[in-house]
Amino acid sequence: SDLEFDLDSGKRGSRNAHISELISQVSGAEAGMAVNNNASGVLLTLAAVVGADAGKKEVIVSRGEAVEIGGGFRVPDVMLQSGATLIEIGTTNRTYAADYEAAITPQTAAILKVHPSNFVVEGFTHVPALSDMVEVGKKHGVPVINDLGSGCLIDTRKYGLDQEPRVQDSVSDGAALTLFSGDKLLGGPQAGLIAGDKQWVDLVSKHPLARAVRIDKMTLSAIAATL
Repeated sequence: SDLEFDLDSGKRGSRNAHISELISQVSGAEAGMAVNNNASGVLLTLAAVVGADAGKKEVIVSRGEAVEIGGGFRVPDVMLQSGATLIEIGTTNRTYAADYEAAITPQTAAILKVHPSNFVVEGFTHVPALSDMVEVGKKHGVPVINDLGSGCLIDTRKYGLDQEPRVQDSVSDGAALTLFSGDKLLGGPQAGLIAGDKQWVDLVSKHPLARAVRIDKMTLSAIAATL
């Protein structure tokens, strides 16, 4: 296994180098990394982002996206474990880009968007486009983290299904970091994938928690083959 070897130089290399290049190719992002599942990817990302500046701990989330996923894992609980301070905005059915902007303070570390993969709110609803959220974030120097959950790289409408949000679209819309699963829709082994701007991926990969949730060589090989 050449997991942490650079075969060209004969010296120690990065276990993330090959997967980063593959994630870049399929998503259009500058860089990427893999961890053991998407939940740990969210925990690691939030911990790294709020830990980058001791004065910035607030993460803004729409009330309609403070969801519970399988097994009773809740977004607010994950945020609490990461050290982030949850700032809820909007309502369960209607949230606007202006709500995010109004909630930004000097203590804001990030805006978090969460795809409610396992339920749908219909009727009198409004969810701002990711590009509008990114515009608000860039105006105030705040990164937008997009948790896609199951993730998707193809046009599912070709198979008679509703279109799931695609990783490529999240990247092109300007999300600083896009988080998604390596299993589920992608069809690989259980893993959490992170795609985004190199400066943010580097920040996440260097956080101490990254070693605790890193992916093993067999799973890394399988997710590389899948991508």
